[in-house]
Amino acid sequence: MKIGVDCRMYGVKYAGIGRYAQNLIENLIAEDQENEYFLIVRRDFEDNIKNQNPKIKIALADIPHYSLKEQFFLPFILYKERLDLVHFPHFNVPFWYLKKYIVTIHDLIKHYSRGSKTTTRSPLVYWLKYLGYKFIFWWTVKRAVKILVPSNFVKNELIKEYNLDPSKIVVSYEGVDKSFKNIDESKANEVLDKYKIKKPYFLYVGNVYPHKNIERLIEAIKLINGKLSTIDKKKLVANGRVTITLVIVCARNVFEEKLRRKIQEIKAEDKINFVGFVPDEELGILFSQSIAFIFPSLFEGFGLPGLEAMARETPVIASNIPVFNEIYDKAAIYFDPNDAKDMADKMSEVLKEKTRMAMIKKGRGQVKKYSWKKMARETLQIYNTCLNEQL
Repeated sequence: MKIGVDCRMYGVKYAGIGRYAQNLIENLIAEDQENEYFLIVRRDFEDNIKNQNPKIKIALADIPHYSLKEQFFLPFILYKERLDLVHFPHFNVPFWYLKKYIVTIHDLIKHYSRGSKTTTRSPLVYWLKYLGYKFIFWWTVKRAVKILVPSNFVKNELIKEYNLDPSKIVVSYEGVDKSFKNIDESKANEVLDKYKIKKPYFLYVGNVYPHKNIERLIEAIKLINGKLSTIDKKKLVANGRVTITLVIVCARNVFEEKLRRKIQEIKAEDKINFVGFVPDEELGILFSQSIAFIFPSLFEGFGLPGLEAMARETPVIASNIPVFNEIYDKAAIYFDPNDAKDMADKMSEVLKEKTRMAMIKKGRGQVKKYSWKKMARETLQIYNTCLNEQL
């Protein structure tokens, strides 16, 4: 059978969805020796996909996401190949593609995080795009033969929002690269110097859209510096520094200027460090050298960065929201995401060595539950089910 996969978001450049697409394809290629695959990629990622399998065909399609070109030209490419099934790893399925497909829905964040504070566009442009988003999303989930989701939380939200048959939605947890490696001290110092990072610091990795709740995290960083106990300060002085900083790793900076104004407003310029995009090999060092990874989001669909932190033996402090409770279980410390003081209090807990070591141990066990290979196998089972049954 011939399966098409939209890989235009392949690679870490496209954050969580790109990482998902990359790990899915790499593991599918290794796992499936029966089906033929037709992969649609952008020109700049053609070389990233290791095509050593004669059953794989790659087609270049520099078609922008969420565009009219996507709606009208992408279907022609798919129809031309006479595919038995197509997998779209995101909700942006072309309206004019009417054959059998499955889709991965990672979250419903834009359903809940909306309005003038969530955009830099004019109100007219924003609401036109939002209405288009809602329509395409509805059309996509109604017509899909199967929907893959990364958590039970997302499954329940889809059922509630669109009254879907639960059997149509399959939960397949994403994976994590398990990097329990010793970090060379000189290499670690080299990376910290490169990004002008001074220890001790808390780490946040992700975009800075409003639902990520970074403004409140910035408030918490200022609070924790103001409430350090004498004992805490002695420990930090022993490390050569009293101030605790927040390092923000963010490839997308649409809302960065707004955050910088917030930082100036509360006079926290010396406590925040934006470092931009960081490649994986260096990101692992930033995780391992931090006090903890902190995830203050109001909405998420899975929470991959927290698992990546645990895999690098870094404690995780996260919002007390259902999806994090599901994915991290007891391996994270939770706070009220609407309360900067509670956030700062929980950050203070990780300064205690006993608490820190206990969280590292729990995290090491938690990440063993998640595997990209397992996710790919589950996805392959769904492909075969859709191909063999009249859905």
